[in-house]
Amino acid sequence: MAESASLIGQTVSHYRVVEKLGGGGMGVVYKAEDTKLGRFVALKFLPEELARDHQALERFQREARSASAVNHPNICTIYEVGEATGQAYIALEYVEGRPLSALIPADGLPVENVLRYGIQIADALAHAHERGIIHRDLKGSNVVVTADGRAKILDFGLAKRFGVTAMDEVTRSEASLTQAGAIVGTLQYMAPEVLKGRAALRIDSEHAPFSGAHEP
Repeated sequence: MAESASLIGQTVSHYRVVEKLGGGGMGVVYKAEDTKLGRFVALKFLPEELARDHQALERFQREARSASAVNHPNICTIYEVGEATGQAYIALEYVEGRPLSALIPADGLPVENVLRYGIQIADALAHAHERGIIHRDLKGSNVVVTADGRAKILDFGLAKRFGVTAMDEVTRSEASLTQAGAIVGTLQYMAPEVLKGRAALRIDSEHAPFSGAHEP
């Protein structure tokens, strides 16, 4: 894929790229105008160095499949998966707001905000879990809070689909999509048992303790 600066103003399929929003290890995201429907979207591409990597492409496509299986007001909506000029992309709902991680001061959020965001995020995750989707990389930077106080979960790049008989395996190492024995996720947000290569402990949601207002 061309350098990010050269994409600004270019049209990819029917999306006119407006600006670069950011990027991480599994994708580069741009704000783009859907010229067919006249709305803004977030257009996500694999980074150039990963575009030809089979495992990275598999995970990229899995994000789209996983996220498209859920429909919830607190989960970013997938509009389309496509390919243009040999590059796969995902067209996502464009969410205006700030990452939750950027909203948390050193002394923690006010209790009312913790409850507001916590309830929304928990409801969204419960919706995904009911449909067999585990996010596995939930953190403040993967949640955007809009101006009206709505939390939106982003980035299902490490999500895992599971069946009823496979629930104990959903957070184990993924040898099939990573190097043998590797553990996927963000280190400082992982449960201790996951770091040891075991399945994450599951707590009855009706009796789960509240974890507090601070980012790790």
